[in-house]
Amino acid sequence: MAYIQGEDRTQGALFPVSLDDLIPDDHLVRVIEAYILRLDLQQLGFSKSQPKATGRPPYNPADLLKLYIYGYFHRIRSSRRLEAEAQRNVEVMWLLGRLTPDFKTIADFRRDNGPAFTATCRAFVQFCRRVGLIAGELVAIDGSKFQVVASNRKHITPNKLKHQEAALEKRIARYLAQLDETDRSEGGESVNRSAVQAALRELETKKADNQTCQALMEAQGLTQHVLGEPEARKMRTAAGKFVAYNIQSAVDAAHCLIFHHEVTQDGTDNQQLEPMAKAAKAELAQSELTVTADAGYSNGEQFQACEAAGITAFVPANRSVNPTSDEVTFFGREDFVYNAEDDQYRCPAGKVLTLKQLNKGARIYHSAVGDCSTCPLKPQCTKAQRRYVSRHAQEEAFERMEKRMRAHPEMMVKRRSIVEHPFGNLKQWLFGNGRFLVRHLRGARAEMSLAVLGYNLKRALKVLGASQMRGLMS
Repeated sequence: MAYIQGEDRTQGALFPVSLDDLIPDDHLVRVIEAYILRLDLQQLGFSKSQPKATGRPPYNPADLLKLYIYGYFHRIRSSRRLEAEAQRNVEVMWLLGRLTPDFKTIADFRRDNGPAFTATCRAFVQFCRRVGLIAGELVAIDGSKFQVVASNRKHITPNKLKHQEAALEKRIARYLAQLDETDRSEGGESVNRSAVQAALRELETKKADNQTCQALMEAQGLTQHVLGEPEARKMRTAAGKFVAYNIQSAVDAAHCLIFHHEVTQDGTDNQQLEPMAKAAKAELAQSELTVTADAGYSNGEQFQACEAAGITAFVPANRSVNPTSDEVTFFGREDFVYNAEDDQYRCPAGKVLTLKQLNKGARIYHSAVGDCSTCPLKPQCTKAQRRYVSRHAQEEAFERMEKRMRAHPEMMVKRRSIVEHPFGNLKQWLFGNGRFLVRHLRGARAEMSLAVLGYNLKRALKVLGASQMRGLMS
């Protein structure tokens, strides 16, 4: 039995196959084409959206935008790889009409149109809202760290600079000692004095640069700086500390679409609940909103601000834990009854704890030493002479949050099922190692907007299908 045979490469054809015949009607590139045609690129802010009457004609921003959307949909982010795709990929040939822009043109388009990419991502979110893919009933908020182009070696702090200066001084001292030893010795091994002096000059220059950096950081009040990425920060992640940006996302529960995201410089999430929730509420244009997030967003001030803005949050309260010993678990804060009228706490033994001091908004209460010394419950309360209880400045907001969480423990399960999926796709599937390709905060925002747009397009196609999406875009 013979094998299936292909056509002869030298065989001619009377009617050559057109590119359009090679692309099915329900193909992704037809959806991208339909979406780009409905956009007003000038209103979105793309440069060269109106060609000039004179000079060399530029590439149409619509074509380069199509190329980037296709690329981020298929895990192709490099401008050089996108250049190669335009030259060999039949799908891209159809999408661009056989245009083959070089990698520099492709890279410059991404660099110069960051805000426009963000606006394009937002426009697709609005399209998803209009067709019913975003319900706005429940929103999950989460953050994840994405590494920047610069490595950890480019991260400097005042302490690092001082250690480097000390090391340089030791090296300079060794060279000087070597020269002195040569001068004292007679008939000993000769040393190339010109080479040593050149090395000394180089070390002195490095030391002067180091001292200049220290002075500049002190003058500007900087605690850290990243060479080449001054807006990035070193952040703690599950895999260690890396120079990164903290990406915040708000994900709708209906189909796990990311309808709002931010690229931030904060190393933690505890200041992000209020701004992300309010931005999500504004994006959805709703008077009320229900959001959920993990314990990293626990913040009494943020809880209270969300309540004032009509936002019902479900976040595990991250409170300090009462110390325990191997023999006994001491009474917790919840075992003490607060009397708001007298501003006092009453302990399980019925004794009164009075206000001692204020500490950054928190109120510290303590018991009388005499009450504790004769109390039969003291072994269950504290090993100190007296018991201290702290009350947060927004204690009522924490108590309301804890009450909501007890009433709806399923919210944490919903949170994981909603918001972990998008970041898993973005970080592991699209970004691979979770590292940006473009420098600076502006470039990171542009690239994240393209990544979110690619993810949302993938989700929308999964739910609606290509044919239905094309119909809704026409």
